[in-house]
Amino acid sequence: MKKMKKIASIIMAIITVLAMTSSVLAAKITISGGASGSEYAAYKLLDASVSATDETKISYKVNDKYNSILSEVTGNNTSDDIVKYISKLDPAGTRTFADAVYAKIVAATGMGADATTTNNVFDNVAPGYYLVAETKTGSNQDTYSLVMLDTAKNSDITINTKEDTPKLVKKVKDVNDSTGEVTDWQDSADADVGDVIEYKLTGTVSNKIGNYKTYYYEFHDVMTNLTYVDKSAKIVIKNGETETEVTSAFTVGWNAGSKTLNVACNDLKKLENVTVDADSKVIVYYKATLDESANVGSLGNPNIAYLEYNNNPYYDENGKPEETGKTPNDTNIVFTYKTVINKVDETNNPLSGATFTLEKFVKDESGNDTYKNEKGNWVQKSTVETKPETTFTFSGLDDGYYRLTETVHPAGYNPISPIYFTVEATHDAESDAPKLTALSGNAENGEIAFTADKEKGSLSTDVMNKSGSTLPSTGGMGTTIFYVVGSILVLGAAILLITKKRMSAR
Repeated sequence: MKKMKKIASIIMAIITVLAMTSSVLAAKITISGGASGSEYAAYKLLDASVSATDETKISYKVNDKYNSILSEVTGNNTSDDIVKYISKLDPAGTRTFADAVYAKIVAATGMGADATTTNNVFDNVAPGYYLVAETKTGSNQDTYSLVMLDTAKNSDITINTKEDTPKLVKKVKDVNDSTGEVTDWQDSADADVGDVIEYKLTGTVSNKIGNYKTYYYEFHDVMTNLTYVDKSAKIVIKNGETETEVTSAFTVGWNAGSKTLNVACNDLKKLENVTVDADSKVIVYYKATLDESANVGSLGNPNIAYLEYNNNPYYDENGKPEETGKTPNDTNIVFTYKTVINKVDETNNPLSGATFTLEKFVKDESGNDTYKNEKGNWVQKSTVETKPETTFTFSGLDDGYYRLTETVHPAGYNPISPIYFTVEATHDAESDAPKLTALSGNAENGEIAFTADKEKGSLSTDVMNKSGSTLPSTGGMGTTIFYVVGSILVLGAAILLITKKRMSAR
């Protein structure tokens, strides 16, 4: 069949006869509800006239221009038989008839419309039975309206179109490794660099998909600082509460350069073992890891998804049409954070010569939910080697429980004990533009205090080393022992001296 370009759905057929048979009346047809910028064409299939004695009685005859098409579609040759055929159609039959007629009009060479409009209004059209077709959609988010037929009884008629745009929703799960808590599907999350993050794309279809000849359908997911986990995509059709996997019917492509995941099906109407109807949902589950290049702080790492789909019910070729519809973008975001450790001495002056290791507590399989007794699994996040600098930055952190250990302390200074602290953050769980709303760090025993910068996603603190010996100080047990031993020695010397003097006196 000849390839159709910018073909559309016929919205209504209209006829207006308000006076005597010999009168030539004019009708005004207004299209309501269509997208701005849409264009329409009207085709007068039948001429109409009204009885001179009863204005409710209208007679029709075939417009010679469309005689061959109507004869072929109805299987009738005379004008009367064609009109009778049309008058007896039920809604489903009318749907089939209108689709067939319009397809032949589009395929016919040189058959132009009887009237066109770019402002949603047909003025001064002669009485008749019309097909009104949307020949250009107002935007790539619009869909062509399906053909509908009706008879006008007044000179001024309004046709209400029913725009039918599929929708896409993208969601992510947020996991706290330290507590084991997993959220429901939402619009934001936070993660450590390298974490595997779960995503879900949910798309709807046209509520008139049953009238489409083919239905191309493709998810586009543009990621920021994320890498798709190879072969992690699982595609299902959800009807009610039942999910049927159809992954093999889709092509899954990952473009590492543009960070784009594309998941496409040439025709949802040809899936095996499952039927896609107006209430069906198409769902993609997949996983991605957060890259080392991830943005830290409130900027976050936004991910944008949209659907591309066949918006023309008369397109009957396999694969992607030249023109498609697209949904608005749906965005969610993943945040990550950093801690900044400033090494200082007792006078708060910068101090070099330390090595730190930062570890994260991950809840273990036995269900431990506390890190204070060092139960569970501590996973090393980062080590900063000894260096002349005095500021140490650990970047790409999720919320959770952490342990900071000074594995090498500066020469001449006492080592510090491990510091246990918590990173806490909140962000919009449901939002079209999720934001980081709060960030804080809290040490277990209050030995350090964090300064939070939400925009930079940083938690900064000073960690102090004290200089001097580790021997007990004055007043401790060590000097007490010295005092006791010294007293015994003095007493012994005195006794020895007295004994010698007595022996000399003899």
